[in-house]
Amino acid sequence: MNYSRAHTLFTDLRTLMFALVLAPLAAAGCGGGEGKDDAGDGPEIDCSTGTTPKFSEMTAVWGKCTTCHASTLSGASRVNAPPGVDFDVYAAAKTHAQTAMHEVYEGEMPPAGLPALSTEEEDQLFRWASCGTPE
Repeated sequence: MNYSRAHTLFTDLRTLMFALVLAPLAAAGCGGGEGKDDAGDGPEIDCSTGTTPKFSEMTAVWGKCTTCHASTLSGASRVNAPPGVDFDVYAAAKTHAQTAMHEVYEGEMPPAGLPALSTEEEDQLFRWASCGTPE
């Protein structure tokens, strides 16, 4: 391999590594992106008062979320919901609880035209995500 070709490969590799290292920092600085599991802003919840619903008791909430966020859906039927961000399976819902709470709190979810959560359903989601995500 000649010097010019080796130098080009090294430069390309260095550029790729630089992009890989800086991409998460850029995403964080710009507010993240779809599928990012960052708590962000959310309501203040006092977990020492009230009752925290269990995942299994939140059927009305999950019924609306799983219009798009269900493990049984794929492709266009997910309406751009990232694969794996599902709320029909407890483990996946628990993994994405903080992001779901943040996106609902910020008005980013559910998108316009899809079933909206009532104030009571939002409160259930916020309390569940903030107070230990019980199954």
